[in-house]
Amino acid sequence: MLRYLSFSLLLCSVLSFGQADTQKIRVGYAGSAPFVLHNEKEEGIVFDIWQEIAFDLGLRYTLQEFPSVEDGIDAAKNHKIDILIGPTTINAERAAVISFSQPYYDTEMAILAPIQELTLWEKISPIFSTTFLYAILGLLLILTIVGLLFWLVEGRKFKDEYGKQMHQGIGAGIWLAIVTMTTVGYGDYAPRTPAGRVVMGSWMIISLILATSFVAGIATTFSKTTQENKTITSLQHLEGKTVAVPDYRKIMDRVRNVEGTPIAVKTVSEGYKMLLDKKVDALIYDEIPLEYIFGTKEKNDFVLSKKKIEPQYYGFVFPIGSDLKRKVDVEIIHLQDNKEILHIIEDWISRN
Repeated sequence: MLRYLSFSLLLCSVLSFGQADTQKIRVGYAGSAPFVLHNEKEEGIVFDIWQEIAFDLGLRYTLQEFPSVEDGIDAAKNHKIDILIGPTTINAERAAVISFSQPYYDTEMAILAPIQELTLWEKISPIFSTTFLYAILGLLLILTIVGLLFWLVEGRKFKDEYGKQMHQGIGAGIWLAIVTMTTVGYGDYAPRTPAGRVVMGSWMIISLILATSFVAGIATTFSKTTQENKTITSLQHLEGKTVAVPDYRKIMDRVRNVEGTPIAVKTVSEGYKMLLDKKVDALIYDEIPLEYIFGTKEKNDFVLSKKKIEPQYYGFVFPIGSDLKRKVDVEIIHLQDNKEILHIIEDWISRN
């Protein structure tokens, strides 16, 4: 009887162990740092999030790495895994063949580009631009008109003071107009007649507006040129540029719309290597992976521009009809309410 009882207990233990082993969740993972770090051990943002979910649900699981998000999605679609964790962007094309969880994080696309300083010629070139030269010529024309008017109403009446020749009188009038506009007021010339005072008084008012607009235009031109420094900081700077982007049709179309040339990359590391090798002029990728890479490299050489180019929503992937999806959704909402996911992401970013 004792032997039979021992055998029964042993059989129950084996069956229980086998049943527990078959209940393990098959978890696949893929993506870029810091969400997935491809080290000897599994670590990264999504692993910290998944461990919280698995602990709360009491799940046992096995982990399987995939070389790319697309490979992981194919595995989930074919029921080779029960869930794929990683920075997987939710979009309509993918949702047609697999199921997505509640988004666990919302992010944006950002631009990483090398800092490019302006040369001395590029800094002073606005002075020689057509617009600037036209403005100078226009101002000289207005000053000439004012000088001519002043000579007509007053200057020719005082030839000993303004000159006996017409060009001398107009020149004196132009000089008076310049002195008046710049508020220098040397006092060598001054209107004496009522008509002369009307001309110069009107010019005082007009010159205030004209000088302010002219100086503001020059300052804006030089300020804009200095600030931009040729560095790519927005989509408008991508004209004629080669840009590494995720293999995502929507963002590739946006680059083409500004006459840039997009080159699709599978990971942010691949795009960053191309940027370092000067095969591309800029890298557009999800903000968090870019910020993580930017934080680990020399900040003096690159600038990260967060321009909210394209919203991105990250979610976990399930086979269609998965019973696990609803349980994970509830846990994601719980973690978001407690701001646990935000704290995990901030912790990983701050490690750099």
